Amino acid sequence: MLIVTNRIQVKEDFVDQFAQRVHGGQQEEVPGRLYFARLKADEPGVFINMSAWVDRDAFETWRGSENFKRAHSGRTAGAAAGPPQITIAEVVYSEGGITPGGA
Repeated sequence: MLIVTNRIQVKEDFVDQFAQRVHGGQQEEVPGRLYFARLKADEPGVFINMSAWVDRDAFETWRGSENFKRAHSGRTAGAAAGPPQITIAEVVYSEGGITPGGA
């Protein structure tokens, strides 16, 4: 399994819009993607998009797709205050599962 995080510093004028934006890929089924979440960090204007993938090939296929391009364009273009900080990591150990809403 692969976990991908994308830390984005958002300009102050875009924070509310970015928090409410539904990513183009969030509502559609993406082959190989197990989970997606947008996190609002304690730091003002910092968001982290986190996704879990069955493997690196699934993530790279998504990254090269038209759906990826569509999901990363649109009304929040220009919202970032700098380049995103992407971390790609293979899971070597895990416990439990991720459940939205803490249930």
